Amino acid sequence: MAADRIQVSEDTPWYWSYHGETVLLLGGSDEDNLFNDPALMEDNLPKLAACGGNYIRGTLSWRDENNVPPFAKAMGGKPPFALAGDKYDLTQFNEEFWSRLETCCRECEELGIIMQIEIWATFDHYRDNWLRNPWNPSNNVNYTTENTKLETEWPYHPARKPQPFFHSVPAVNNDEVLLGYQQAFVRRVLDVTLPFGNVLYCLDNETRAPAEWALYWGEFIAQEAEKRGVQVNLTEMWDIWDLRDEVHATTYQHPELFSFCDVSQNNWQVGQTHYDRLIWYRNNLREQAGGPRPINNVKIYGRVGGSKKALDERENIERFWRNIFAGCASARFHRPDAGLGLSEHAQAVIHAARAFTDAFDLFACEPRPDLLSECGENEAYCLAAPPNLFALYFPSGGNVLLSLGDQAAHHLRVRWFDPATASFASQDVVNATDSFRVKSPNEDQTWLALIETTG
Repeated sequence: MAADRIQVSEDTPWYWSYHGETVLLLGGSDEDNLFNDPALMEDNLPKLAACGGNYIRGTLSWRDENNVPPFAKAMGGKPPFALAGDKYDLTQFNEEFWSRLETCCRECEELGIIMQIEIWATFDHYRDNWLRNPWNPSNNVNYTTENTKLETEWPYHPARKPQPFFHSVPAVNNDEVLLGYQQAFVRRVLDVTLPFGNVLYCLDNETRAPAEWALYWGEFIAQEAEKRGVQVNLTEMWDIWDLRDEVHATTYQHPELFSFCDVSQNNWQVGQTHYDRLIWYRNNLREQAGGPRPINNVKIYGRVGGSKKALDERENIERFWRNIFAGCASARFHRPDAGLGLSEHAQAVIHAARAFTDAFDLFACEPRPDLLSECGENEAYCLAAPPNLFALYFPSGGNVLLSLGDQAAHHLRVRWFDPATASFASQDVVNATDSFRVKSPNEDQTWLALIETTG
């Protein structure tokens, strides 16, 4: 049944609905392609479910230890590949790869976990990874550099120079030979995964491919899903960190293709800027033809300033909470050592986030930074459904003035939640009219406040 599949919530389209219930997706894992490392998958999935997580990433990658590729080795070959036993045949799939993918989808479904697949694992196609990639003309029996636009070496970072592999579509290179094999690969992905109702789809990982690439595959996947009688939820993940950049418009201006937005690259931003860009994006999305839709974060980085920096656990966790308080539909820690993964610390944060958001009607709330005054940079963040419900996040304690949204007198119950213990530490009952000063128990730690009217 369609209602049993993950879909945009009809009641609250900023969030997802699964099995008929609106859900917040929270996650982390120790690798981005868990399906392709069965032992790690069997370790991570139960741990994630146990701490309240319900969201993993599934890059269709095969470049790491214990992984297998999607294609089978060629047993023979035609000229110029007379001795092609060590080459791949792109017309023959490696059933182990696809069995692993199917198993992961099924086990996630049994545990209530949503899997966000990335069809094209960008970094598999660059630098040293390209040298051993089955798609490389030197590694398969199906095409050459003469009848495709591909090259056998591509020693560039994706941000410096996009691969011709990502220009195959008719509106760019019109590389018909390569495109035919790409289409067959995508069809196989859909054959294996569309029967499961717990799968979201993203085209690429932090791509700088042209917009025409995303639009082509968006249309192709929608048509293939329609043939199978299924509605697919698809997005694209652009590499540009600034969500205000025009490149992101390709996603949000095409709701007929992209039912949600992934803003993972915003998680390179720091502090107040990280949150403010999300609020800008959300407000902009509200004005688009497709209106509100889920905003996902399939990876939250733990570094500040780039991939060469050391892990900053505090900023990693703050980004996680700020995404929730900006009204995002999902938050997931990136794999180690770029993020907290599914470490014990990450599990504790996920558990705390689930406990806190389950304590009130999150889906009735909106991000309301306008309700806070006398608030310093990165001091406090607010979700609210005025005048009855307010949730505040203080990364390092704080003291702010909260507008209650009207002039009536209120009896307020104020509960302080300690994420370190995943429990409410104290409670007060106060009277207030149009505003209320909210001061955390101390300024030495993270606090969350839940403020509700009692009459």
